[in-house]
Amino acid sequence: MAKWLFWILMASTILLRADTPSGEDLIRKIAARDKILVERRRAFDYDVAIMREKLNEDGSVASSETETVTMRGNVSPSYHTRDGDKDKPEEEAKQQSREEPFELLKIIDHYTYTVEGEETVDGVDCWRIHFVPKPDMPYDNREEKVLNNTNGYIWASKTDYSLIRNQGSLMHPVSVAWVFATLEKMSFRFDAMPMPNGDYGPGKLVYSYFVDTIFFDMRERDTRKMSNYRAHSE
Repeated sequence: MAKWLFWILMASTILLRADTPSGEDLIRKIAARDKILVERRRAFDYDVAIMREKLNEDGSVASSETETVTMRGNVSPSYHTRDGDKDKPEEEAKQQSREEPFELLKIIDHYTYTVEGEETVDGVDCWRIHFVPKPDMPYDNREEKVLNNTNGYIWASKTDYSLIRNQGSLMHPVSVAWVFATLEKMSFRFDAMPMPNGDYGPGKLVYSYFVDTIFFDMRERDTRKMSNYRAHSE
């Protein structure tokens, strides 16, 4: 009896593994789904509450500023990450450190993906996928350079492959502004939220970084909360 039970358990395990898709297959379905959702979100406007916190060395908040902006559905989101003054080293460092490393779905071939199992996130049954950068990948801008040195996890809906959560961190320091500035630490977490049409769209994004330069240090945490999705109005 015990021997039969052993073989039944073994067969169940094999079947479960056979039903688990590969990481590469999943990520391509997630990227395809994301393109569809981006287009569908053009039908909606939404509000974004932004908090920017300057941090001390121990992680405590030194100062903060907040603002709320309205994002139009037919306009690509912009958080002013590329408007630094290149004639001023501090502004250039700020600009380059804020090149946001969240859109890894644009360079999916730069990573190796491993499905680590199933997990429920905010009530959604998800695949949990670990991503690790491949070595020596090319990059076209600073954002991609940072992404090429970032690992983390993606949670995607098992039902329709919608991105539900994405989080990652820098694996080691990366030069971001010529030779005088280094992104020492960086981490992010993105959480989706249900929209009025049933899709999942951006819900909350938290991004922290520490930049070390020969002139000064910068530690900052940006938090963005999206709300009030509504039909786009002209």
